[in-house]
Amino acid sequence: MLAFFALVGATLAAAPADTLKSVSAARIPSGQPLSVDGRLDEEVWSRAEPARGFVQYAPDAGAAASHRTEAFVAYDDQAVYVAVRAHDPRPDSIVGQLARRDADVFSDWIEVGFDSFHDRRTGYVFGVNPRGVKKDAFLFDDTGSDVGWNAVWDAAARVDSAGWTAEFRIPLSQLRYSARDLEAGGRMWGFEVKRTVARTREESFWAPILPNTPGVVSRFGQLRGLAGLPSPRSLEVQPYTVAQLTRAPEDPGNPFYRRSDPGAGVGADLKYGITSSLTLTATINPDFGQVEADPSQVNLSAYETFFPEQRPFFVEGSDIFRFGLGAGDGDFGSEALFYSRRIGRAPQGASDRVPGDAEFSDVPEASSILGAAKLTGRTRSGWSLGFMDAVTGREEARYLDPLSGERLAAGVEPTTNYGVARVIRSFQEGRSAVGGIVTTVHRDLDPADGLGFLRSSAYAGGVDGRTRFGGGNYEVRGWALGSSVHGDTLALQRTQRASTRYFQRPDADHLGVDASSTSMVGWAASVEAMKLGGGNWRWATVLNTRSPGFETNDLGYQRDADQTLWAGNLRYQQTQQGRTFRSWNLGGNAWAGATYGGEKTSLGGNVNGSFRLLNFWGANGGFGLERPVVATRALRGGPSLLVPATYNAWAGISSDSRRRVYGYLDVSAGWDAEEDGRGWTVSPSVTWRASSRTDLSLEPSYSRSVNSWQFVGSTSLDDAPHYVFSRLEQSTAALTARLSYTFTPNLSLQLYAQPFLSAGDATRFREVALADGGARVVDADRFGDRFRPLGAPALADDEYRADADGDGDADVRFTNPDFNVKEFRSNAVLRWEYRPGSTLFVVWSQGREDFARDGRFGLVRDTRRLFGMDDAFPVRTTNVLLVKVNYWLSL
Repeated sequence: MLAFFALVGATLAAAPADTLKSVSAARIPSGQPLSVDGRLDEEVWSRAEPARGFVQYAPDAGAAASHRTEAFVAYDDQAVYVAVRAHDPRPDSIVGQLARRDADVFSDWIEVGFDSFHDRRTGYVFGVNPRGVKKDAFLFDDTGSDVGWNAVWDAAARVDSAGWTAEFRIPLSQLRYSARDLEAGGRMWGFEVKRTVARTREESFWAPILPNTPGVVSRFGQLRGLAGLPSPRSLEVQPYTVAQLTRAPEDPGNPFYRRSDPGAGVGADLKYGITSSLTLTATINPDFGQVEADPSQVNLSAYETFFPEQRPFFVEGSDIFRFGLGAGDGDFGSEALFYSRRIGRAPQGASDRVPGDAEFSDVPEASSILGAAKLTGRTRSGWSLGFMDAVTGREEARYLDPLSGERLAAGVEPTTNYGVARVIRSFQEGRSAVGGIVTTVHRDLDPADGLGFLRSSAYAGGVDGRTRFGGGNYEVRGWALGSSVHGDTLALQRTQRASTRYFQRPDADHLGVDASSTSMVGWAASVEAMKLGGGNWRWATVLNTRSPGFETNDLGYQRDADQTLWAGNLRYQQTQQGRTFRSWNLGGNAWAGATYGGEKTSLGGNVNGSFRLLNFWGANGGFGLERPVVATRALRGGPSLLVPATYNAWAGISSDSRRRVYGYLDVSAGWDAEEDGRGWTVSPSVTWRASSRTDLSLEPSYSRSVNSWQFVGSTSLDDAPHYVFSRLEQSTAALTARLSYTFTPNLSLQLYAQPFLSAGDATRFREVALADGGARVVDADRFGDRFRPLGAPALADDEYRADADGDGDADVRFTNPDFNVKEFRSNAVLRWEYRPGSTLFVVWSQGREDFARDGRFGLVRDTRRLFGMDDAFPVRTTNVLLVKVNYWLSL
């Protein structure tokens, strides 16, 4: 991530115009082309006004920069040019690391930023290091960053006896601005230059940005003199072609098996500047084969796993569509109204439409994206707009019928249309804004496919707003949303019984399943207040509520409904360097939550802090407590369970990242106040910069845990429910390894590998003790007394059988919950940008996977089996070779 965005906690605070630095751009005469070579020997640089007087952000905030830096700006009808002279008395100590584009490696850097709308909220940043490595990003909400944004531009750098120089050429077609305002002399651009000196970790800005002063884009200086800029309406087309070969292990008798499975495809990306401030982006039959695989996980909870978006089309320009449903970090902070991973998701009907006893099947891993388009930009009146529409195709699974032996096919995902529209209106020079958002999903459900359990349509929408006051140091923001989903009665019953809400809970008087319903509506709202700047104290508080019927998972990511949650934090931070610390902070968090029925679902808090020493070593740590609360989802739709208090603690230490070898060590632990539930995790990391073009990082982790009340399953006996739990002892080991070798700034090789081992051994089976015919859990002071023994279940054919009523018959049955998961995911990506905007990818990936009903964990044994060193335990291995080439055209 660009260092522009490492300014933690900074947010908007508009500075008076007369206090901002300003510089004028020089016009390049027609017929005098400027060569971007880093030499700065063109005539225009001798007459351009210099931008001087850089101020440190770190380590000595507010002091003059240690080394003199000068920046110059020029322009013509096609581009804006920036030249920077970075003086350095020790040019032999300038750090220039070769890396792939957009890699934020340890290096000296020059970064330039443009707020071309001059709204003090959005901007574009372009950076280059002394070796010519480039990076760029889009800034939003003053401090947010979209590093997935990629423009086509040029830069060059040179090291000489006076230090080093950088020269940029940014085509006007890559920026968004209002040409009419410039022609009328109405507005200027925001402008910023940042310099990083790696060996001293010094960061300095031309227009000062300080740790205790809110804002990034809002602190940009002013760029004047841009007169007569054209209004470009460029058309960029990037067609691509891809070929791949998949090699899979032999599968005797499988009619869908091909040991070597070739494939090919074509598609295109398109970008059209409708105006100088509105851009249409589209993709047809996109391919994302070069994207790194998601990390392996074992999910034993009732919640869906969240994976971040990595596909370029959905990452780039995603800022306008951001609309969080939660707050803070962790799982709650990941919830969002628009979760682009829904587009192209794994088919939802496979488990229902393909018989579980089918010996062979061929199920698509993801839905095919037929096409997608988005329109983003701003209007002259200050409205920010974002519209996206995507269509995924119908997916079909093939299988061998277990009875007839025939090859059959079943629809597992219908043709689906996804849409999202977002508008934001800023005013008071960006200090306040109001906005609105709407998301829609329509599924073309064919009765013949038997997918009536999916919702046919879903809508969500609402408004949001924010305002800053007190010199920009305080902010209040809030939003309100409504949702409406529609479908067959079966689809709505599934929706009501889903883990998001569990309407079927027998002890929840405020909930209930309506078997005849064909629609469901809900609402949610949130309000936040926070102190963001001024002095050393920071605080924030949030109140978030969602009705039981609120549902956005068709195009969003939502874990819970039927919830009201309050959270707050208070923190003291010291960013001014002292005799021992460069910076330090100490704070605490508190939270409380309840359902709409008044059930207390969360109540806890923590204290935490961190510091960084003068030698750039750092540490952090904390301790937390969650009081006894009601777990409404522990029984997966059964009555709520009062669970004991839990405690957790964590600590970490990091070394000086200026060194060739550096790393960190994180440890965490948690334990229950009752019984023997506990767990701990150790996560070290080490990075080695082996040379100026080679990086190697290793991130191993190991964890052990004991869950004394892990849900196993539920069944019904004589109309009485039985909820089975176990004591689960789990061990997990993983390693994430990355090796990067950069031949040139445009040619690089990256290797990624992640072996993953996890095993869980279930013992001490017991069932929840129920009262009132199973409508509630018995009242008991001790947590263990809320269960009763299940006897000694007998295991046969991976199924446990137990006598629940004492009549001597094995009347409760459940699948053996033991597991042993072994996975290996890896890829090697050779990337060559053979001309600006045009790239060749050669990708090799290998996947290994194995699953067994064996709860024993053996690090050496399981590793040997994973990598095929134990012939008695073959592991399924799949190799894929992919070649993709695209070509950028500017028309």
